[in-house]
Amino acid sequence: MTWPLLDTAVLVLFLLVLARTTAFFAVFPVLGDATVPVRIKAGAAAVVSVLVFGSLPPLAQVPASGLALGLMMAREALAGLLLGTVVRFVFMAAQFAGQAIGVQMGLAAASLYDPSTRETVTVSGRLYHLLAVLLFLGLDLHHPFLAGLGTSFRVLPAGGDILVGAGAVQWTRLSAQVLLLALRLSLPVVGTLLVLDVALGFLARIVPQMNIFLVGFPLKIGVGIAALALGVGAGGRLLRDALERLVMDFHSVMSWMA
Repeated sequence: MTWPLLDTAVLVLFLLVLARTTAFFAVFPVLGDATVPVRIKAGAAAVVSVLVFGSLPPLAQVPASGLALGLMMAREALAGLLLGTVVRFVFMAAQFAGQAIGVQMGLAAASLYDPSTRETVTVSGRLYHLLAVLLFLGLDLHHPFLAGLGTSFRVLPAGGDILVGAGAVQWTRLSAQVLLLALRLSLPVVGTLLVLDVALGFLARIVPQMNIFLVGFPLKIGVGIAALALGVGAGGRLLRDALERLVMDFHSVMSWMA
């Protein structure tokens, strides 16, 4: 790898590459979590920027002012954020599904602090999020997305005309699938618990002397755990298929911005 002489065009090109890469790693799953120190995120972004920068052609035109450079860096950062947040869609759906299951089971009061998102989540929400992370890393799906980041500098040259608005339109369309995936993940458990609620309601009318709340609370937790254990395999397959489709979604957002 040959390095050009350090001049204004070279420095501007590196700053543009660094802006897109830093924004991408700031929201990328696992590496972009709040538990990862900022120095590791910055170091990873710097290393990848250096590797990508050495293979890029020089800028066709250097910005004439600092304002123009700032606008170009902001556009690169927006492109990186759009590409990085697409990868998080499945993780958002998994945690939302787990949250819905936990609330329906009555575990909302037993919430815990999730350091990766800095939010209070239910136990089932944390479970589904960790399941998505394990599948993401176990299937080596982080490699296609890191390679896709490098490909983006060929499809969307740094400093070139990037249609961020068009990419945002496609990003919005894909984000609508988050709720659908969350519903598909949570439906077996939530549906079972709704049927149990109906049964408990009939039981309360038939036997009014029974303290239905005292009986129903542990019963819902037990049935919910059983349904969760039986449905986690199907949920894992749904998450696996959704994660594999993310690669196509990632490239579709990239193509819309080209």
